[in-house]
Amino acid sequence: MNVLTRDLIRKSEENAVNCGDFSFLKLMEIAGSKAADVILKHYDVKNKRVLVLCGNGNNGGDGFVIANKLLQNGANVSVFLPLGAPKTESAAYYFSLLPQNIVCNNLLSEFDLIIDAIFGIGLCRPLNKELSQLIDKINNWSGIKIAVDIPSGINCDSGEVLGKAFKSDLTITFIAPKPCFYLPPAADYYKTLEVVDIGVTPLESNIKLLSAPTLPERPKSSHKGTFGTALLVCGSYGMAGAAILATRAALKSGVGIAKCLIPKSIYKILTVAVPEAVCLPKTNTLKGGLSAFINIKPALQKTSAVLFGCGLSNTKHTKILLQKLIKNTNCPIVIDADGINALACCIDLLKKANAPIILTPHPAEMARLIKSDVKTVEANRITIATDFAKQYNCILVLKGANTIVADPSGEIYFNTLGNSGMATGGSGDVLSGITVSLLAQGLTPVEAAKAAVYLHSLAADKAAKITGEAALLPSDIIEAL
Repeated sequence: MNVLTRDLIRKSEENAVNCGDFSFLKLMEIAGSKAADVILKHYDVKNKRVLVLCGNGNNGGDGFVIANKLLQNGANVSVFLPLGAPKTESAAYYFSLLPQNIVCNNLLSEFDLIIDAIFGIGLCRPLNKELSQLIDKINNWSGIKIAVDIPSGINCDSGEVLGKAFKSDLTITFIAPKPCFYLPPAADYYKTLEVVDIGVTPLESNIKLLSAPTLPERPKSSHKGTFGTALLVCGSYGMAGAAILATRAALKSGVGIAKCLIPKSIYKILTVAVPEAVCLPKTNTLKGGLSAFINIKPALQKTSAVLFGCGLSNTKHTKILLQKLIKNTNCPIVIDADGINALACCIDLLKKANAPIILTPHPAEMARLIKSDVKTVEANRITIATDFAKQYNCILVLKGANTIVADPSGEIYFNTLGNSGMATGGSGDVLSGITVSLLAQGLTPVEAAKAAVYLHSLAADKAAKITGEAALLPSDIIEAL
């Protein structure tokens, strides 16, 4: 599904009107009526006290249509105009159809349902003091809260909260999802989202939602070589768990052979924890990490894909090993964790790669890559992910709630699955293991990255139904695969 920015939504509507499909007046009626239908599907409004907050633009016009329909279905409706009378012709028309005695001048008591139709997608400026106080007051009410298109107080494209924002239980959005639903901090301002088709064909967008992947077939006549060989260069003394989780995830995701190039310091624990793995124990440093002076070339023979970085430790040895790997590898490489930290000081290595590369940073690692800070990364997730993938010709998986997958062509994919239980050390190692497994099985880099993110979150959601989110462990995600 396409995710449309403010500009693309408006152009989609203009195209529909210019083609003669609708007038803007009719479009407002359809939008308001469809939104009212969703409300009536979820809630019994008969004899309930319903407040509709209507702005002075077209979002307010949608609110007037909703108010009228709920009134016809037995609700006790009040309409409040925090910005004054409607200013657009279409909104003024639907306002004129309302019984004027339902328009109230003050809000002295709470309501059963509160419907926010103040701004919609158009807001770009911070709310004034009066509106901020109004929204703050309503957010503290106990009634069910419903937002029309997007919660008021949020920037449609950036997800920025412009002072205060309406906190909705249900958001009813038109035509297509908007970027703000998948970006911090706006994603915390709604619980449930419903996308309503109002008959407008959405324009194509470079921002999309991840969908269920098509995985490689598994023929009956297959053998372990059929499903590829993944080389995992991971782990160090004290961080054996990262290598174990990544390896188990790779095997659980269907790879034929998982080879682990590891320091001797963790050989015993890894081979006991994952007996299915092929272990290649090598010389370790005094601190138990993998030595930079090992010969990595033999391990790369008959390898379909490589994972580098999980638990390796952030040392000069890791940096040297990464340089060796990038210069000598012709199969796809996944770089995660300490591999990303090692790359931060020599980022132009990516431009010398002979093979496709997938990077899987969390926001702090992304900040190191671009020499910025986490706040900047979180405020500009789409732009930063897109620009980086293009500049360095790689697949970028920017982790977090609603993880982003960006490819060099400029395509962006949002993940809509997952839960707070994934915010635990080791979850990223599981994702990297799934990714290298799917690469080794023959998926293209972008398809492997997309499929891994989707399956990782789907498994986490499945596991959380059993454990609860707070108790969810990365090993639970692996078992749910």
